[in-house]
Amino acid sequence: MCQKQQIEHLAREATKLGATSSAIISSKEIQVKDNLAALCNGEYICPNYGLAASCPPYVEGPVEFRKWQAQSKYSIIVKIELPASVMFSNERKGVMQLLHQITAAVEKKAIETGFKNSRAFAGGSCKELFCEDQEKCCVLTENKPCRHIEFARPSMSGFGIDVTELMKSSGWSALKADKSNSSDKNAASWVAGLIMLA
Repeated sequence: MCQKQQIEHLAREATKLGATSSAIISSKEIQVKDNLAALCNGEYICPNYGLAASCPPYVEGPVEFRKWQAQSKYSIIVKIELPASVMFSNERKGVMQLLHQITAAVEKKAIETGFKNSRAFAGGSCKELFCEDQEKCCVLTENKPCRHIEFARPSMSGFGIDVTELMKSSGWSALKADKSNSSDKNAASWVAGLIMLA
């Protein structure tokens, strides 16, 4: 199997695992902005800031991401579409967990295929999604391995990845519903993840 076929196979794997769509883009197209990463710990403090090893201030951020990006030729973007009513309900957690599981599984498959330095990124804090019932992140407080290392992946936000531009690079609409129209039965939303192949 040639490299192109391997990458296409990995993209198909994402949809088999539950993604609505997957796309292959040049890693050069990923836009990383320092000001977006700063939203995690700047004027706007994310409620998940500092709670997990996969969120700021414990992630490497835009500077390191750009180094990884320079070593990667292709990336796979995954999207899960969902009704806005789900996005702004208790069901959101299950969708976000699925997003992490998909990106982690594709990352694992990519590494097995020969892309040894591949990295997956998702959305949302792993503390909130996988360890909500735990008082603290065991990686940070006890220097232990992550309880959910097979699923939990860093959030794109902490690296300053412009997800809106990522959607456009993938050929998808970046429009999504917000809370104001979440009761509209036809209102749609989405969540996205990234697997950078290297």
